[in-house]
Amino acid sequence: MVPTPGLHTTEYNNKIARDCYLKGLGLGRAGQHEEALAAFSDALTIDPGFALAYVGRGFALGKLGRYEEEIASCDQALEINPSCIDALNTKAFALGVLGHFDQKIRCCEQALRIDPESAIAWNNMGVALGKLGQFEEEIRCCDRALSLRKRYISAWVNKGYALGRLKRYEEEITCYDRALRIYPYYFSALFQRGVALSKLKRHTESLDMFDRALSIDPDHPNALFFKGFSLSALGRHHEAVPLLEQAVADDPSNAEAWVVLSNSCFMLGKLDESAKAFDQAYYIDARDVRSGIVKSMVMMKAGRIDDAIRSFSEIFGILMR
Repeated sequence: MVPTPGLHTTEYNNKIARDCYLKGLGLGRAGQHEEALAAFSDALTIDPGFALAYVGRGFALGKLGRYEEEIASCDQALEINPSCIDALNTKAFALGVLGHFDQKIRCCEQALRIDPESAIAWNNMGVALGKLGQFEEEIRCCDRALSLRKRYISAWVNKGYALGRLKRYEEEITCYDRALRIYPYYFSALFQRGVALSKLKRHTESLDMFDRALSIDPDHPNALFFKGFSLSALGRHHEAVPLLEQAVADDPSNAEAWVVLSNSCFMLGKLDESAKAFDQAYYIDARDVRSGIVKSMVMMKAGRIDDAIRSFSEIFGILMR
């Protein structure tokens, strides 16, 4: 290409790099992540010092499931600009997907030292704290995010989830209602609202939520399971069994789904099917209990007493099923 008259070569290259970057953003918004990745890479070929292009490249890599590369790309952005909030927030998200929650928290803390009013960083940190069982702290972080962005759907859903883990189901539902007023088709809000209603034994209401969620993602295993669970709880076993069978076919590791399937089959007089489903649940539970005990003992030896207690509590929940 010939530089535009009046532009120096460096300015021209910067303009082309910026155009490639903007093209990548547009492609990413359209869900064309392979093409977006190529556009961001083109921008970096022209201008290797373009920090935001590294962030965009990282985001596209994450959307393609390449989270380690996403983190590496964000680190390259941070080498160029250590104060790049977008790089820190994008890196934090990828760290969370990979289960590196302590690192995610440190990344969020770094972002908040630079910009204490980054709603994304507050929300990201809340999610990481919740994954570590610190649900009150998750709620505090979500509230901080929402004080900065009142229409932050993800923060409303994350706050609701944390409230649910504390068994504060009515407050949880209120959070999902706030999210759904902003966007009525937000899958996580619909699904989690249904789960909260089922825990309050309001199964008829929960079915409406699961139907709406499944209209968005018809094959979602957990939505199928919980709809089957609510149908089973209402005694509608003929309707529950096909959904539960589909749920365990999609996710054979869901012991609760096998238990509910066993119960519904039993109530329909399908005793062989009931026994087979129960055996599957028992096998999964026994395996999970063994691995959970090993995990808990490792935590105890490492001095992580609170984490070990939470792990033992999860084992107790399995044994009580």
